[in-house]
This record gives sequence, C-alpha cells and structure tokens, in this order.
Amino acid sequence: MDTSEPSLRLETYLWLPNESREAVLDGLEQVFKISSWLDFPFTVDEVAEYFLPGLNLTGDQLSGLFTDGVIDLPFTLRDRYLLTHTSQSIVSRAERKLFSTAKLESASNFTRMLNRLIPWIEMVAVTGSVAYGSARKWDDIDLFVVTKRDRLWLSLSVALILVRLGKLLRIRNSNLLSFCLSYVHDDLGFLQESAKSKFAPLFARELLKAQPLVGIQKYKQILEDNEWIKLVHKTAYISKMSELHKSESLNTGTTTHERFSFFLQWANGVAFVFLRGYLRIRSHITNAKLKSEGLEFRVFDPVMNRHSCMYISNLYRWLHQLWNRQRQQSNSVT
Repeated sequence: MDTSEPSLRLETYLWLPNESREAVLDGLEQVFKISSWLDFPFTVDEVAEYFLPGLNLTGDQLSGLFTDGVIDLPFTLRDRYLLTHTSQSIVSRAERKLFSTAKLESASNFTRMLNRLIPWIEMVAVTGSVAYGSARKWDDIDLFVVTKRDRLWLSLSVALILVRLGKLLRIRNSNLLSFCLSYVHDDLGFLQESAKSKFAPLFARELLKAQPLVGIQKYKQILEDNEWIKLVHKTAYISKMSELHKSESLNTGTTTHERFSFFLQWANGVAFVFLRGYLRIRSHITNAKLKSEGLEFRVFDPVMNRHSCMYISNLYRWLHQLWNRQRQQSNSVT
C-alpha cells in the first residue's frame, strides 16, 4: 500500500498545531468573504503577511497547505493567487493595477498643487483601493492628509474648492479626478486617533499600505511614533521603513513660518462650523443614493471635530471586526 500521501499530510501537521490550524481556517474564511466581495484575488504571500500576521506563516507554507489538501475551502490556487470563483481572474487584477497606477499619478499631480497652495499641509498619502492596487475605473481616490495643528479646516476648505474646480474645468478624465478627502487630521487629531487605534491590525495595515506623495519625512515619523505596528506586521513594517529611508531625501514637505497665527486659528474655527454642516448634508445625500443602489457596504458615517474629519464606511467597520477577531484568535494561539 502506498502511504506517501498520508505521510506528507502528517509532516504538514507537525509544524501546524491544531489551535493554529483553526486560526488559519478562520482567517482564510475571512479572506474568502473579502476577496469575493471585492472581486479581487490575493496572493498567498499577501494573505500570510496581512491576514494571518500573528501566525508567522510564509506564503510557501500557506501554499503547501492547499496543495497538500490540508485546507478544505473553495479556493482555487493558481500561480500563487487564491481565486474564489471561476470568473475571478489574475488578468482582472492586472487591469485594476493599471487603473490604480493612473489614479496614483493623477493624485500625485493634485497633491503637488495642494502642497504649493496650502502652506499648512504636512503630509498627503493615497489610501484605499488605489494604494492597494485594486481600484476599479470609477473608484474614489482616497486621500489621507495631516495638517499643522488648528489648520485642518482651512486646509480642507481650500482642498475641496480645488477638487471642485478640477471637475468643472475637466482637466482630466472624470474617473481620474474623483478625489475623496476621507481621512484628514491635524497633528493633534492624528495623535488622538492613533492612540485610540493602537494594536488594531486593520489600522496598522492601512498605514503601511498608504502611498505618501507629500511629506515623506512626516509619514516616516508617524510610523516611528507607532512602532507597535512592527509587532503586528513585522516584515511589512521593516520593508516600508527601508523603502522610506531611500526616498525621504526626495520629498520632505514644506516648512513655513506663520504670521497672524491668532487670526488663522479664528478663521479655522469659522471654517469648521460652516464646512462641517455642509459636509454632513452632502454625506446624507450621498448615503441615500448608495442605499437606493443597494451599496450598503459603501454607506459611511462622517466623524468630525475640530481636529479630525473622517468618513467611516460599513465596509471598514466589517473589516475592522474581522481583523480584531483574527488578532484575538492569534493571541490565544500564541
């Protein structure tokens, strides 16, 4: 009798305790849900690093679990990609990468203009589907912005005017001008938000995946100030810091010396009062449209105060819950 296949499976189990196997299965179930909903295949290396960070699996080990039949989930492993259904293809991922590259270039041009016209901006980075390389043609270009303290709402007012002007003048194709200032803080606001999100795996992943376009030194400082991210995504953190070390001299942001500081602080407060009301009304209208189209995952809540302006979508909340559950299970295993 040929016992080679059972022996192979036994060897696979030896380095994967039962508790870890359960955590892997649960994590992969989450990956299946996310990949199916986004219609976006992930590689085994991405899954091992970002979706199963606490288990210290490599992409090769994860791939082996599928090839050896240890994992019984409806994935198809093809060229290191995990496909969730027959219509999902590696080609579609390549197409989205092209859309993301074009949107990233458009964002780079826009942020350079922001940096010239708004002296209080310290950093602008692209996040969301564009940063991940998974953007569809009409996906928003999400921007993560950090400003000087008490200059958020002045900066946001100017930025929103520039976004509107770009659309009216049709400088580029409209799908390349869909900028969404979805995560904007001043220094104090981001400090508070990062403290609140400490050890949150999704927050850590979003920071690592962000593509800084202005203020690379500021972005590097943010990662250094949140070194706990290294405990969650060690390989990705080290790789990102190495990448930033090479490029930080190319883009350090701007340094300005303000006059009329008291007046600017007063103007920022006025902008906060008026702009917050306008954005809440606009958010309500947008959410009503999304609900009518059955896009519940894209419905969002505006979270605004003097130091922060964020849009938290239902999709982000769902991912946050999934990742927190994965972290709890990983902690119980270790």
